[in-house]
Amino acid sequence: MKKYLVLFKSLFKELFLTSKDSVFWLTIFPTILFLILTSIFGNMEENVQFRVKILGDSEMLKGILDNIEQMDAEFIQDYSQETIDALKVELERDNIDAILVLPNDFDKLYSTSLLLRKTFLFRQVPVELYDVPLRQSSAIASDVIKGIFGSMDVPENVGYEVHNLSGEQYDYNNFIYPGIIGMTIMSVFLCAFMSYLIYFRRKKILRKISTTPISMINVYLTTAAVNLIALIIGLCGLSVVAYFLGVDVVTYLPSMIVHTLIACGVLTMMTLVVMTFSSNSSGLFVFQQVFLQIQMFAGGFYFPLKVLTPFIRKLANFLPLTYTVDGIRSAKGLNSLNTNHYIVPLIYLLLSTLIVLFRSRKLTVLQ
Repeated sequence: MKKYLVLFKSLFKELFLTSKDSVFWLTIFPTILFLILTSIFGNMEENVQFRVKILGDSEMLKGILDNIEQMDAEFIQDYSQETIDALKVELERDNIDAILVLPNDFDKLYSTSLLLRKTFLFRQVPVELYDVPLRQSSAIASDVIKGIFGSMDVPENVGYEVHNLSGEQYDYNNFIYPGIIGMTIMSVFLCAFMSYLIYFRRKKILRKISTTPISMINVYLTTAAVNLIALIIGLCGLSVVAYFLGVDVVTYLPSMIVHTLIACGVLTMMTLVVMTFSSNSSGLFVFQQVFLQIQMFAGGFYFPLKVLTPFIRKLANFLPLTYTVDGIRSAKGLNSLNTNHYIVPLIYLLLSTLIVLFRSRKLTVLQ
């Protein structure tokens, strides 16, 4: 036990404490990236067009909406319940932001309501509003419509019934937080871990250790433990900053711990698998960058999978950390996938472990 403790202290000092690059890229940069993305995209919904379908006809509303540049409203006069059901599906798929259902002769009913507002004959004009508060654009579109009705002389004349297709609130800060976690895991357990093993081989450190009673597998696991500590430090700093920016870190915490540990195991074993098949440093570096870029930008780290092309969405289904990031988001209902958050990463872990065991002798190539 003592010799392994000495090994751990030596590697921790060499790979982390004395490396300014490691301290910055593995523990500080994730927080900086989080701040950059939230500052750029955190209010991006404020500058988009809100797509609203209005079932019914109203010259009064047309005149008001024509003066709102960000409101892209389409009036549909002839509709049925099937039309409403179809539009609800489009709303859930993020093809539109809100649905407003008006009664027949809305303008006439509203004018009558104004005239009779102080009599016992007064009746509210009923309308129905469908939105998805889970998406910020839909929530804003809904608020704009409510504000329009609130400004129409006497607000209580219009009684609207709101149908929330999702009851949770969401903003980009909460969405991007798991994505940055996924990026940090890759940086630590793909790039850094593999780079350390390449460094060990180039400096012939593993060859020297092989002459001692310490087994190679313990060297790899100890190096992974050092990376895990760096990851924990980085995620703690990231989480503190995210908390003060309004991210619900406490809700994310349980799923983050479970999915992060599984992802660390997956990338550790995948790294060892790749290094049993290649001893070329340049080729390994290319693999690092290609896998990182594909997983980061096609795996739904920074943007919802539903906004990507069908081909990219299919590609994302084969990437292990897609399920890690999406699984963490499921704690807040922000996930794009409904299943396989554990099954796919565990399959990767099992297969890569079996390959490493089968090709364990090939790990001597690192020496």
